[in-house]
Amino acid sequence: MKCVNHPARAAGALCNRCGKSICPECQMQLAGENYCRDCIAAKTGTGETREAEHSPSLAAILSFVIAGLGQIYNGQPGKGLLIFFTGWLIIPWIIGIFDAYATAKKIRQGVITRKPRSGCIIAAVIGIAMFYFAILFIAILAAIAIPNLLRARLNANEASAQAILKEIAAAAESYAGKHEGRYPQSELDLTTQGYLPEAYNDRTTRGYSFSEEFDQGGYKITASPASCGVTGEKVFTISNSGVISSSECNKEEED
Repeated sequence: MKCVNHPARAAGALCNRCGKSICPECQMQLAGENYCRDCIAAKTGTGETREAEHSPSLAAILSFVIAGLGQIYNGQPGKGLLIFFTGWLIIPWIIGIFDAYATAKKIRQGVITRKPRSGCIIAAVIGIAMFYFAILFIAILAAIAIPNLLRARLNANEASAQAILKEIAAAAESYAGKHEGRYPQSELDLTTQGYLPEAYNDRTTRGYSFSEEFDQGGYKITASPASCGVTGEKVFTISNSGVISSSECNKEEED
C-alpha cells in the first residue's frame, strides 16, 4: 500500500478521518489517532474550515427561509442555486431543507470536507438578493401601473358611451327635422332610413349597454356599465334637450 501523497513510499497508516493511506511523513497524530495533513487541519480548525462549528439546524433554517440558502451555507452554491430556482415547485424546496440538514451534519461529523468558496457563495447570495429585489420592484411597478390602466380603460369606455349617445341623439334630431318635428318610433326607423349607421339598443359596446325609448314627442337613451366599477362607474342619459346627465352606477343593485 502506497502513500496517497508520495506514490514511491510505503504507507504506514490510514487516516482515521478520510481513510487515505499515508506515509510517516504525511502522518499526523491527534489524541492517539492518525490523520493526514488535510484532515488534521480541518479537525483543528487551522485549515479549510472548522466543521465543529458548522450547524445542521442553521442550514435547515436557512433553506426554510430561502430555498437553496442552506446548500450555499454548506459550501454547495451550485446545488443551492438549482434548488433556489426550482423551489417554487415546493417539492425541491422541501427536499432542500432536509438535504441541507443532512449535509451539514456530515460536515460537522467530518464525513464531508467543506471547502470554502467565498467568491461563489458571495456571488450566489448577491444573485438571490438581486432576484428578490427584482421581484419586489416589478410588484411595486404593477401596483402602480395596474390601477392607472384600469382607470384609463374606464375613462375610455365612458367617453365612448357619451359619444354614442350624442350620435343617436343627433340622428333622432335629424329625423325629427325632416318629419315635421316628429321623432322616430324606434331605432329601426333611424337605421333603415340611413340616419344611424348601426343599431345600439339592447347591445353592449365598449363596456356599456344601451337602452332606448322613442315616441313621436321625443326620446330617452341610457348607457349603463355592463359591470359597475369594472367597465364603467357612471350611468349616462340623454333626452330631447341634447344634454347628457350622469349618475353613479349602483353595484349592489347590479348584484
